[in-house]
Amino acid sequence: MADESNKLTLRRLEAPIHKFIKVALPTDLERLQKHHNNILKYQHSQQWDRLHQEHINASRTVQQLRANIREMEKLCSRVRVEDAHGLEALVKPVRDRASAAAYDFLLLHSNPVPQPTLPPSPASASGFHRDDDVGKESMSGGRQIQLQLPEIPADQSAAESWDNLEEDLKELSGLVTEFSLLVHSQQEKIDSIEDNVNTAAANVVEGTKSLGKVCICVCVLCDCVCGVWKIGRSMALCLPAIPRRLSLLIRSNTEESCN
Repeated sequence: MADESNKLTLRRLEAPIHKFIKVALPTDLERLQKHHNNILKYQHSQQWDRLHQEHINASRTVQQLRANIREMEKLCSRVRVEDAHGLEALVKPVRDRASAAAYDFLLLHSNPVPQPTLPPSPASASGFHRDDDVGKESMSGGRQIQLQLPEIPADQSAAESWDNLEEDLKELSGLVTEFSLLVHSQQEKIDSIEDNVNTAAANVVEGTKSLGKVCICVCVLCDCVCGVWKIGRSMALCLPAIPRRLSLLIRSNTEESCN
């Protein structure tokens, strides 16, 4: 990850990030969805050769998707921590979409149902398919249709190509998770900074209150010192006159006694 001094604002990097989240990644995900629908169609009709080729094409798309996510991750790692919340809001939709695409693909063979091999229908043999019917079935039936797909025979190339595609999909899922952790770690940093700022602000308020109390005490103490100083000064002025007054008082008393 780049040093904080080399990081840029989200506004500076928003345009190149938008190229990934608005163009590159959606294009890859749309292509991956088409592969998903074709795989459902070919496996449902047991066209193993076509399924094998579709697995290969899907693997290429997944690899391209991974490459684009890595490039976007590099860009996002250059965004300043202060913009973590804005970055999360920007990339979350396409990140969740990529994660869901990988998950749905991996469900294709999560629990296949072995079925007897049937001869291909005339439409399948001639290469014509009712794409609308299969597409609607795959989209509306969802995971229920996925779990009813026939198992790929082990002697078919499609079985091996699926294993390769499955590994690519797992790597894609892990990469999306890694990217999510990157963004969340940036959010945790900014949350920690905000907590420290709030704590510092609270300490300043408490310090101001304590300082006010100290100022009041100092003022009271100053008043006391000034009062004592005034009393001491008055006493100092009065003390030199006391002996003289005592002498005059004694002389007066002595003269009265003599008379």
